[in-house]
Amino acid sequence: MSRIDLPETIKRVDFPENIWDWLDYLEEVLVATQQEAIYQEKGFMADTPFKKYLQHTINKDLSTLNSIYILLRCEMIHQASSHARLFCESLITMKYISLDPDARSDLFWGYSDIESFEISSSLIEWEKSKAKPQHVEKIETYIKSIVKQYEKAKQTYSYTNKKGQTKLFRNWCNKSISLQARECGDDFHRLYDLVYKQLSSYVHGSSWSLRKQMAYSRAHYDSKVILTDIASIIRTTLVVWMDWAKFCVSNLDWRLIDVIKSMPDRMEALDTKYFNA
Repeated sequence: MSRIDLPETIKRVDFPENIWDWLDYLEEVLVATQQEAIYQEKGFMADTPFKKYLQHTINKDLSTLNSIYILLRCEMIHQASSHARLFCESLITMKYISLDPDARSDLFWGYSDIESFEISSSLIEWEKSKAKPQHVEKIETYIKSIVKQYEKAKQTYSYTNKKGQTKLFRNWCNKSISLQARECGDDFHRLYDLVYKQLSSYVHGSSWSLRKQMAYSRAHYDSKVILTDIASIIRTTLVVWMDWAKFCVSNLDWRLIDVIKSMPDRMEALDTKYFNA
């Protein structure tokens, strides 16, 4: 069976210089971030639930940043926008947990008992009519093995509503991203309004998010639209990155101050060169 040649596929997506300038700057920031992460990883000890959370989350965020670059490099605008939203959400939650690191880290990790049971229960409903009996039996056995953990966890992740009904939390902290952002302060709530809400349209496939889709087709290709979209997503990603990097500097002593300080001027220079000339 022949396989898709990914390097060759990517090579076929080329850009004019104006788009490359934006992509090259994003790459520059990503390289600096990755190098710092590798340096910091050597001496980092994840010896508390909060440090374990940071270790796992930052590792995931680095992958998200790389994904944004790769998706933009392949002109996958919707997908890159969705990952920029994921990056923003991750930062808000990371900041929210840091405000009460011990208690909230325990809540975050403990919620896996709820998720394990609910996901397995949903899976068994699907598999009962489709999977082989031995596969169904394995899932049922697993569910039985985690019932006690689930019932115990429900005591923590439940609340009583105004009608006196007991309800399970909507997520590990029972708060939306909007509420988490609000509790993190004005800067993070502004970040939620400017980034998360705007990019949600790409996740949900709204008509607004599809307004320029045909500019990416062969018949109607428009490099001006591609420049505007890619520049917008890179700007948005780097706005989130600045607060993410500041968090890493203040909480983990990362050495990204010079990159942070230079970013406004670098972004303004790109904007002036291609959009305000």
